[in-house]
Amino acid sequence: MLPRPRLTPAMADIRRAIRELWDSAGVLEGDVIAVALSGGADSLALTAAAIFEGDRAGIKIASITVNHNLQTGSDLVAEKAKQQAADLGAEIAEVSSVLVPKNSSGMEAAARAERYVALDAFALKVKAKYTMLGHTLDDQAETVLLGLARGSGAKSLAGMSAISADGKYLRPLLNIRREQTVSFCVDSNLEFWSDPQNADDKFSRVKVRNSVLPILEKELGPGIAVALARTAELLQEDVAYLDAQAKGSFESIARTTSNSVLLEVSELEKLPKALGSRVIHQALVLLGAEPAKASIDAVYDLVTNWHGQKPLTLPSVRVERTKNEIVLKSTKTLKPGAC
Repeated sequence: MLPRPRLTPAMADIRRAIRELWDSAGVLEGDVIAVALSGGADSLALTAAAIFEGDRAGIKIASITVNHNLQTGSDLVAEKAKQQAADLGAEIAEVSSVLVPKNSSGMEAAARAERYVALDAFALKVKAKYTMLGHTLDDQAETVLLGLARGSGAKSLAGMSAISADGKYLRPLLNIRREQTVSFCVDSNLEFWSDPQNADDKFSRVKVRNSVLPILEKELGPGIAVALARTAELLQEDVAYLDAQAKGSFESIARTTSNSVLLEVSELEKLPKALGSRVIHQALVLLGAEPAKASIDAVYDLVTNWHGQKPLTLPSVRVERTKNEIVLKSTKTLKPGAC
């Protein structure tokens, strides 16, 4: 285990952020917490601070580094990150190698999907209560800005949550600036990896980070990233409330079969559109679809503008109105218990 350096403000802030989120998430002595470690400053600072706090609280830290095999030498970077975690005192330190398929959603999305599959498999293997991710306030600001640029809804603009909705992931650094994680590593004598893809403007997030946000800071004044992150935090409260209301509405007006969802039109009509749309969204997701706004609007139109339309054929789902019901039926094989 590496010797522990003198405490500095960056180190104190990041350690405190981890302690506070562990308390909120109910992390207890004896629990295993996985940490996604890329070798970059954010995840390395997170790993080092988690191991320090874990030693004090009796919490075991397991480190997982996902090698996406997208760059020459990525295996060496992954092995170095694994060794750093082991040297810092991680109970378990492993590398998971994945192959990122080329698909229509783009390399970023494909790599992200493969990464989360690997993270979930590792968490299951080591029986981790949560997996910690190194997203910072700067990442949150970039996420919100990208959502604005794409015309996304409130859920997208709400960005990333400190505790993910599915209860799998913790993000302790959402109020920590990227420069603080760099300072943490420098103060701790930890050599971090600088991913060359973070300077490649072919990626939208890199353009936002290196060009758009700096221009906004210059033209509108400092504090833009903090303001965007605060916007996400405020929207998370609104989205959580609306989602809870929609969940209750879905449970009261929906009937499910092995491959379909039936919604009562008269009850849907009583709901504000913000809730009705969310009920439809939940039905489509339950049937294995990835609903776009156009799909949700098309189904909603069967409620508010019904004049005998033919059934809708949406990706993975067929939708038909019959008298006082909207019937959404999956066109693909669902896993047992999906509905």
